[in-house]
Amino acid sequence: MKKLSLSSVKTLLFALTIALFFSACRKGSPSAPEDAVNGAGKNQMSHISALDLMSGNPILPVPTADPDILYANGKYYIYPTATGPNASQFHAYSSTDLLSWTDEGIILDLANVSWAHTDGWAPSVVARNGKFYFYYTAAKKVGVAVGTSPTGPFVDKGSALATGDGTDPIDPMVFIDDDGQAWMYWGNTTFNIQRLNSDMVSLTGTRGHNKPSNYFEAPYVLKRSGIYYLMYSINDFSSDDYHVEYATSTNPMGPWTYKGRITSPIGAIKGPGHHAVIRKPGCADEYFFVYHRRTSTNIHQRQVAIDRMFFDGAGNILPVSITTSGVINSPGTAACLVPNPVANGQYAIRSKVNTTAGGGLYLDIPGCSNNNADVRTWTKTTCNGQKWNITYQGNGYYKIISEQPSHKSLDLTSCGIDRGTDIGVFDALGNNCQLWRIEAAGGGWYRILARASNNVLDIENGSVTPGANVRSWSWNGADPQLWKFETP
Repeated sequence: MKKLSLSSVKTLLFALTIALFFSACRKGSPSAPEDAVNGAGKNQMSHISALDLMSGNPILPVPTADPDILYANGKYYIYPTATGPNASQFHAYSSTDLLSWTDEGIILDLANVSWAHTDGWAPSVVARNGKFYFYYTAAKKVGVAVGTSPTGPFVDKGSALATGDGTDPIDPMVFIDDDGQAWMYWGNTTFNIQRLNSDMVSLTGTRGHNKPSNYFEAPYVLKRSGIYYLMYSINDFSSDDYHVEYATSTNPMGPWTYKGRITSPIGAIKGPGHHAVIRKPGCADEYFFVYHRRTSTNIHQRQVAIDRMFFDGAGNILPVSITTSGVINSPGTAACLVPNPVANGQYAIRSKVNTTAGGGLYLDIPGCSNNNADVRTWTKTTCNGQKWNITYQGNGYYKIISEQPSHKSLDLTSCGIDRGTDIGVFDALGNNCQLWRIEAAGGGWYRILARASNNVLDIENGSVTPGANVRSWSWNGADPQLWKFETP
């Protein structure tokens, strides 16, 4: 893969994504935009470098799909569907911070499995008893292999763990409940649920088939506040509208109450599905959503990506925003983020960038316009175009509404998810392009992220001149991306 640079702040990240990455198998500083590089060329054999201080999407250096994710020994590990001859070689990819991912090599080769040698799909990995258990599909049966580290090598138990009921018993997922009981969920069309013995390599008890509305494949279970969330993929993987929905229950075997949709295609990005979820270590409510998607018309060219997942105040999973910038660096040891660090109220939003004379620069509606308009920076005035009413929505995001009589909302122009998209004010619609996450960045300064793109408010070229354009950009921690909320 060749290293490409962005020659313009308006360069579309989609173009980079499509040019650099294809996926396959079944299942920079804002003051110097030319330095904002997708650094895949730095070590194309082992990892894809981060995009500024964000992961960028896709995140893995090879075409693959059906990822699971685990945190152990200070690293995140992603386990996708096998690559190599006839999808026979499973790899693991590791990262300390979710930015750059390193190929840890082959951790299980089906050539060494006695009962199946092809079609290695959709693994699920759990840690228990001082060991790591690698559940996977091969030859349309479910197997399990055991290792002493997250990267194996994993040794198969010597026979299939399960075939399940139905014609396509694939896609195992193992969930360990609070009481220590482990459960396995698997199956395409026919949904299988069964308890695992404490040895984690054999099943016990009655097999259940309670499935929610629309269930097709790729089950994934998590538990939050006593509620079991069963997520699953809808439609065949070849569909542009392959996506994730979910249902809930108070019992790990159901019955399940259908709740709604989590992912949807956007623009050139199709088929966002077959996912896994991880909660950031030590944090009560920070979730990352790992999944595959594609930008190619070739249905086998799929890419692994990562985005944030949020719950609303009622415990519903919010639809996941499918982005090109991905997530902000998040080492497992980093402090947890406060979901609503700024109190509701009216503020002037000041940049950390000052004029050459030392004066402050503020988020401003040009000419105090009462119409839809781009926003810029300007020195302090008494105009209502510098007064912003901020209201927390109870789901990790704020509305930011102008005090001008028309009460326009801070908005991503044309709902663009690519970095370089202009920031403006527009009629208040309350959609994802008008919802903003505010996160403390230290010293009383904050970054302001758009829900639709996960990019942050940024002063174009880091300009110190009043009137500079304000746009969205991937987070890099520079002063043009830091803001303070002051009394207007």
